[in-house]
Amino acid sequence: MAQDATGQISEEIVVEGARLSVRLSRLGPPGGAPVLLVPGLGASPLAFSLHDRRSLVSTLHASGRSPWQVDFRLGWRSPRQDAMALVHALETALAELRRHLGQPVEQVDAIGHSLGGILLLALAADGVPFRRLVTLASAVDFSLGRAALPRALSLAPRGIGPLALGPLKAGARLAGGLPTQGIASLAAPLWGRGLDLPIERDQFHPGTTPGPISRRMMREGVRDMPLALLLDLADLFSRRGLSLGPHRRALRDALDQVASPVLMVAARQDRQCPLEAVRDAVARLPRGQLLEVGGDGRPGQGYGHVDLMTGSPAPEQVFDPITRFLDAADETL
Repeated sequence: MAQDATGQISEEIVVEGARLSVRLSRLGPPGGAPVLLVPGLGASPLAFSLHDRRSLVSTLHASGRSPWQVDFRLGWRSPRQDAMALVHALETALAELRRHLGQPVEQVDAIGHSLGGILLLALAADGVPFRRLVTLASAVDFSLGRAALPRALSLAPRGIGPLALGPLKAGARLAGGLPTQGIASLAAPLWGRGLDLPIERDQFHPGTTPGPISRRMMREGVRDMPLALLLDLADLFSRRGLSLGPHRRALRDALDQVASPVLMVAARQDRQCPLEAVRDAVARLPRGQLLEVGGDGRPGQGYGHVDLMTGSPAPEQVFDPITRFLDAADETL
């Protein structure tokens, strides 16, 4: 498997003052406009540089940018790893990056996958300035469309009343989580073998990401999932919606406060983030654009949840439109 040289960490910063362990890493040589890369739920930032031909990281380098990745070091034994802790950690990491580079945060672009995109939208809705934002497979109202893997989460708001859910969340903050990193590593050899594993279908569309890439993603790119965070994300399926930030307003109702231009990329075959939910989020943004990718759904012609970063056609169909969006003048929106 080819290893993109620009996917190598050349500088690492341990972020101080965050509510949970988080690190910032620059990929490749310094120089160029900074772009912050934020991974999704239960994932490390590996997928941003994992493509075997031309990764998103190398594409950003070729366009004159300097990618910095955020790595939330979540552990199944660690307490107090809820959604607000991740928001605080990301905001603290942004402040550290601004201090380190000597640049105002409004000169920073950011790209988030799945939960990473949700966290970026939450910060932007709360007034944190970005130059431009890109989300991959992110949405804020999962009651729209059909989501496969998070379906169990959607049952929590329905089966547990608000009075009981509050204490449950408080208790979960003191607990740990699911040891998904170890489980994924053990199961990695089975991926990409044509076995039609249900959980594999929830991540990858058949034939779009090469087997060796999907196996490495499972072996090295998975993090543990905290119970407190999972319970918070259950609100994505509820009527009240996910509330983040000091104003505690449902994020779906706060998107009209996002001042930055936002490109939301949706995978038509995504079984985790429904296409209808992404379209709804774009419609709520004052300066939103939508990019839908995925052909007729035949093997190799569609995009699943992770394929947006690892799928064979992603460099031309996903990465190049992202760099064009980042290059565009603000007046074009």
